Amino acid sequence: MAKNILLSWIIMKTIRIPLIIALAALMATASTSANTSWAQSGRSWMNGFVLAESDTNGLSGALVELIGDSDSPRLRSVKLSTQTDSTGKYSMKDIPYGDYSFRVSANGFITYEIKLYIASDCLTELHVKLKKQK
Repeated sequence: MAKNILLSWIIMKTIRIPLIIALAALMATASTSANTSWAQSGRSWMNGFVLAESDTNGLSGALVELIGDSDSPRLRSVKLSTQTDSTGKYSMKDIPYGDYSFRVSANGFITYEIKLYIASDCLTELHVKLKKQK
């Protein structure tokens, strides 16, 4: 009986120490992973559609621009632009957060421009319907 108790005690000590080390390593890894996966990059992305006087037809080749706030030292030199594809869709990524002028223009249409704020690590989705010039 004493032999069985001694053997059980030796097995528990042998298993417990590596188990504690393994659990500690797992917790440290989980903690590090959680911290890095929730870190903010400060970069965002934006997409949407540009429509031409129709609620369903996208406008191909429209120029979409984001111009950083001239009062912000961090954004005053930021000017991002893209063109819409054949369906009228546009997309931008790696946008620094902050205040911008958002402008959409196309030949034969009135330019659309608004002020907006791009939040950090977020998608901004904005659809625009341009009006024909008279």
